[in-house]
Amino acid sequence: MKSDAKAGLLLGGVILLFAIVGGYVVTLPWWWSTAAEPEDAKWSVPAGMPAGEQGELVRYGQKLFNETPLYLGPDVADASMRRAGNHLSCQSCHASGGTQRNGFGLVGITRRFPQFNARAGHAITLEDRINGCFERSMNGKALPGDGREMKAYLAYMEWLSTDVPSGTKHMEGQGVPKLAALDRWADPGVGESVYKQNCTKCHGANGLGEKAQDGKAYKYPPVWGPDSFNDGAGMDRVRTAAGYIYANMPNDNPSLTAEQAYDVAAYIDSQDRPHKDRLASDYPNLKLKPFDSPYGPYLDGYSEEQHKYGPFPAL
Repeated sequence: MKSDAKAGLLLGGVILLFAIVGGYVVTLPWWWSTAAEPEDAKWSVPAGMPAGEQGELVRYGQKLFNETPLYLGPDVADASMRRAGNHLSCQSCHASGGTQRNGFGLVGITRRFPQFNARAGHAITLEDRINGCFERSMNGKALPGDGREMKAYLAYMEWLSTDVPSGTKHMEGQGVPKLAALDRWADPGVGESVYKQNCTKCHGANGLGEKAQDGKAYKYPPVWGPDSFNDGAGMDRVRTAAGYIYANMPNDNPSLTAEQAYDVAAYIDSQDRPHKDRLASDYPNLKLKPFDSPYGPYLDGYSEEQHKYGPFPAL
C-alpha cells in the first residue's frame, strides 16, 4: 500500500463514521476506508461455489455482476429486463467482480447491512444499496426487490462474504483508500495532462472507453459521456474518484501520486455525463451532507464548485 494513502476501514458500528469539519458532520460511506483492520477480518475470496440450486443462483449473480449489459442492459430483448440505462457492468467500478482490495471490493459486504445512510436519511438494506447503484452508476432504474435478479445479486455477495465472520464491520481492503484532502483545489487543467499521459490507452482521448468484441459491453468503461455513470453516482465525487484512481490506475501499473489522482479525478468529473433528477432531495438532513458533495443545497455559503473541487480544508 502506498505510504501517502490513509487507508484502513470504516470505523465504528453499523452506521457511519462522523467527523465535524467547519460546522459539517462529514459522513463517510461504507466503501471509504478509515481505520485499521481487526486481526479477524482478513481479505479472503472463497475458493469454490456451492453446489445445487444455491450454486446456480450464485453463478447467475456473478454473471449479472460481470456481464450486466448482456442481461440487464438497455438493449436486451425483454423490455422488462432493461434495468441499466448504460452499458457498464457492476465490475466497471467494483474491480475483478468485487474481489479486488481497495477497488470497491465487496468481500464481507453482507455483514455491513442494514446500515444508516445519510443520503437516504434512514437505515437501508443491501437491496436498497444495490438499487442505488442501478439508479446512479448504471443510470437506470431499480430492480424488483423480490425478483430472481436481486436474489442472485444477494447470493453472489453472500458467497463473496463466506469466510467473513458474522458481525464483522471492519474489512481489510474493502472500499477505496481515503486520501488526505489537498490544501488547494483539484485542478482539471492539470488533470487533463495526467489523463492524456496515463489514461487514454484504455479509456480513450474522448473518455468514451473501448467496447468489448461483442460490441454490447466494455473492455474499458467510459469515464464520461452519455454511456457513463450519472452525476448522482459516488464516482462523481472527486475525492472518491481520486481514491479509486490512486489505488487502481493505470490498471497495469497503479503509479500516480495522490495529487495526480486528485487532478485527474477533477478532470474526469468536470466532463459532461447524464444528470440524475431530484438530487436536491438527497441528504434530507443537510448537517449530514459530506463537505465534498458535488451538488447542493448546502448549509454554508461556499460555492458548488468549491464543494466539488476544493480546497476542502476551508470548508
